[in-house]
Amino acid sequence: MRVAFHHIAYRPLIVCNALSIDRLEATVRQAGLKPGATVMDIGCAYGEVSMHLARVLDAAVTAVELDPVMAEGAETRIASAGLTDRIRVRRETSAAALAALPPLDLIIALGTTEPAGKGLREPAAVFAALSQHLTPNGFLLWGDLFWKDEPPAPLRQLVETGGYYVSHDEWQTAARETGLEVVSAQISDDAEWAAYRTAMETAIADWLDAHPDHVDAPTIAATAHRIKMMLDFGADYLGFGLYLFRKG
Repeated sequence: MRVAFHHIAYRPLIVCNALSIDRLEATVRQAGLKPGATVMDIGCAYGEVSMHLARVLDAAVTAVELDPVMAEGAETRIASAGLTDRIRVRRETSAAALAALPPLDLIIALGTTEPAGKGLREPAAVFAALSQHLTPNGFLLWGDLFWKDEPPAPLRQLVETGGYYVSHDEWQTAARETGLEVVSAQISDDAEWAAYRTAMETAIADWLDAHPDHVDAPTIAATAHRIKMMLDFGADYLGFGLYLFRKG
């Protein structure tokens, strides 16, 4: 199986975004979930967020990951941690997983692509679709990039190849338009961005040093360079927001 940039860059990360696990946990605790609460972690990568919440909240977690490499990695880590009784990994789209399960107490979507279904990217439409799968007074933990200022057209085109982004206020407005209450809205600081970027860049550099002749090395190096340039150029325009929404 081919090796991709995210297979390597995400290995050392607990949260695969510019966000600390401590702040994520503190935000989730505002939901006041009871032990045994049902949680879905959409795009769980290697399962670290799912494992953390299963431990600290005693939650029943469904970890959804479509990428087979990361899904297998998540299953391995979860088994090694002795958490298979509290976390189930589903190797399918989030839309399929949501359709197969009863309403959830908490849905987590951090930097995901089309978490509510293929082709659905407009914020209010995404939030409306996800909220249908929440219990009454259930919560959506949403984390994603936002535009701090109107970006140059080439930067917007590059960044939005994998998603659709709006301003910090517009994420919140879209949630309110669908009947969700904004419980918390926070912006990642420079330290979180630095930790995120350093972990990824170090993991990629170490892997390239160890596998200079790997068939996928040129593609991974090119992707790493493109992402670095995008983040360097986009530093004045891109932020990362973490939002806790409650279904009314």
